[in-house]
Amino acid sequence: MKIAIVGAGNVGTSLAVLLQQAGHQICGIASRTESSAARAAQRVNAPHSTEPTQFTKQADLVFITTPDRVISEVCHQIASQNGFKPQSIVAHTSGAHSSKILESAAEINARPISFHPLQTFANPDAGIKNLPGSFITIEGQEEALPAARQLVDDLSCKLLEIPTEGKELYHAAACIACNYFTTLIDSALTVMEKAGVKKEDGLPALYPLIAGTLKNISQVGTTNALTGPIARGDTQTVQAHLTQMEKQIPEIIPLYHLLGQATADVATAKGTLGSQERQNLLKILGGADND
Repeated sequence: MKIAIVGAGNVGTSLAVLLQQAGHQICGIASRTESSAARAAQRVNAPHSTEPTQFTKQADLVFITTPDRVISEVCHQIASQNGFKPQSIVAHTSGAHSSKILESAAEINARPISFHPLQTFANPDAGIKNLPGSFITIEGQEEALPAARQLVDDLSCKLLEIPTEGKELYHAAACIACNYFTTLIDSALTVMEKAGVKKEDGLPALYPLIAGTLKNISQVGTTNALTGPIARGDTQTVQAHLTQMEKQIPEIIPLYHLLGQATADVATAKGTLGSQERQNLLKILGGADND
């Protein structure tokens, strides 16, 4: 297909390179600034512009890879100039928004979809390396989905389809798994430092444990992968944690409480945490037992 990219950031640049490698033609890359458009276009030897309709009118597929806050606005600007070819596919790559924010494209007979790579893009090279093998989530106009499925395959990725109304919760799950996980590890490093471990040693020390946990989750699932004091019903150990936190890092306690309460639910599901042990743990974790 002839593909136009509108938005020359990490995601747009990565997709341009990978789609070209898959045999598609990048007919142009547009961006708000000349410099970013030129930088991305150079990667795929394609023309560039600050005016999207220079390319979108001829494209079979238009990717809008701008920041989330301006996707709808950019789509409307292009549509108001009849900048989408009839029956062409218009896709955005936001995880948080559904295809409904591309309604202005549908009004001129284009086919809107969302096409969200379930991967992080720290920079274009990282995205190019990490995207193959990842999942891509699609939803949108039914007639456009077969082509979207083919694109997922072309990118050597795995397909995940969701209903349009599920997009916000899907993105919340991704934020918990990626963004909040990063914050969780940062909190663990703070606690390690208070324990007397040098800051530069904390992550190397914890990383094998983190990697081993992720490996266990991938092999047996979250419930069966759970270990530790709450899984064992070890109230004394949990209380000891809280006692030292109260003395040195009380700001971490609310997070520890919430995570401990949720972990008690997982331990109960695993079958390793008895009813009385659960009650004892939730009492010191500030939670109420609903059983």
